[in-house]
Amino acid sequence: MARFLVVTSRMSGASLFGAITEAFLIRGWDRVQAKRRASAIVLTASLLLGGSMALAPAASAVGSSACRFDSPDVNFKVRTSGATFRTGPGKRYHVIGTLYRGDSFRYYCRTGGLKDFRKSWSYGKLLKRSHSGIPAGTKGWVYSKYLD
Repeated sequence: MARFLVVTSRMSGASLFGAITEAFLIRGWDRVQAKRRASAIVLTASLLLGGSMALAPAASAVGSSACRFDSPDVNFKVRTSGATFRTGPGKRYHVIGTLYRGDSFRYYCRTGGLKDFRKSWSYGKLLKRSHSGIPAGTKGWVYSKYLD
C-alpha cells in the first residue's frame, strides 16, 4: 500500500513539520532523527520557495536575564584550565569554548545570591582573546567556582 504526503500552499510551517515528522516515523525512524530531518526539509523548502523563516535566537540571548545577583563590573581571572564557557547558565546550553587558567573575565552578574557564589553561574565577557582563541568581548556564562 503506497502512502503519500500531501502538501498544500495553505499549510503552516508547523503543520508541514508535523506531517513530515509523521512520514518519517511511519518509515520506522526514531522520533529525534525524524524531527531533525523534518526541520531541515521544512527550512530548505521554505527558502527554496521564496519564503522566509524566523530562526530562533542563539541561546546567548539568555544574557543577564537569568541573573539574580547583580554586581558592579569586576574583573576575574580563570583559576583552572578547562572551564567551559557557555551560552547560558547551565550544562544544557551550548558550549562557546573552553577557558584556561589566566583568561580575563569581566563579571556582570550571577545566578545565585550573596552566599552562593561558588555554586552559581557568572555572566560576563572576555576582556582579551582567550588562550583557546575565543575573541575578546565575547559574552557568556562560566561556573563561578572557576573564577578567582
